Amino acid sequence: MSKPIAFGVCGLGRIGAQHCRMFAQNRDQYRPVAFCDSEFSRAQALAAELGGRPYARLDDFLADADLELAILATRSPDHASHAAQALAAGKTVLLEKPIGVTAADYHLLQRLDRDYPGRLFFGHNHRFEPAFQNSLAIIRQGLLGTIQVAKLCKHHVFMRRHDWQMRLDCGGGQLSVWGPHLIDQGLQLLGSPVREVHSYLRRVLTPGDADDHVKIIMTGANGMVAEVEISNSMALPGPYAAIYGDRGALVYGQEQKVIELKYLDPDFRWPAASASAVTPVPGNTLNADRELPWIEETRDVVPGVSLWTHVEVEIARHLHAAIREGVPFPVRNADALEVVRITEWVKKQNQEFAWIG
Repeated sequence: MSKPIAFGVCGLGRIGAQHCRMFAQNRDQYRPVAFCDSEFSRAQALAAELGGRPYARLDDFLADADLELAILATRSPDHASHAAQALAAGKTVLLEKPIGVTAADYHLLQRLDRDYPGRLFFGHNHRFEPAFQNSLAIIRQGLLGTIQVAKLCKHHVFMRRHDWQMRLDCGGGQLSVWGPHLIDQGLQLLGSPVREVHSYLRRVLTPGDADDHVKIIMTGANGMVAEVEISNSMALPGPYAAIYGDRGALVYGQEQKVIELKYLDPDFRWPAASASAVTPVPGNTLNADRELPWIEETRDVVPGVSLWTHVEVEIARHLHAAIREGVPFPVRNADALEVVRITEWVKKQNQEFAWIG
């Protein structure tokens, strides 16, 4: 058995603290050694809880000789520069999303990816949502036929969110908060280079200056469309996912517990038909096929576990395999960098916001 990866986390807010506890659960694979936050009491508390040394400064954290893997969950505008600093210090890096919030971040991360092969990993953990993975498996089965449109919507509680993630000077806005997760999922469904992007962003409820409603439509070179919507202003939330093919569709809700499926019997083949130029006779059907052999199912999402726990367990598992065994990490760096490129494309289409950088 390989030795555990000695890891530390810098940035101990909600997500950073979650990384600390979830990675530390599997002591066969991970050993916590360092915790860092500008609010030193946070680092002290986690060090006392999990073991390891507390730090208040990134420089001191990165100077820890035991530290092998630096998980960076600092403020969004600092992510790319902190990754550069950690890599230069000889650490392997797992970078929290958004991995970059400016065009300069994008170019820096491209350079780091080239200069430090196998040392930089990106934390797109919601790639591993069970419902999303179940949907990919259904698509691969061919039950839905050729996918035409995929709609992904994260509709939060109707709220006036007022933390730092609703301030543009802090790198906030839903384009940066949840956008990376859904754009990444949309790109996986497209399975094709993006040919066009159309978008609109709004500030509807938040007292901050950032976007709290996002709509992005990506068209792949293969003609497929992936629509992404993130909003804090939906009083009646819609489905999280609706995926439509030329033989059926699937839908699952915001709670991501069950998948509703409706698809044509796999043995069914369309009979020959043609469209007529003759004016229809009133009362006659306009449908060339009066009855179709539909199959309707409701499938439980598996595994039936906490989504939030599962995505952490999965990224930790895959990361250990990548670092210790050389197994390719499923979140390719090119995929994560494409999310940043799409995000910058969207910003250029929504110049009414005072984007940083």
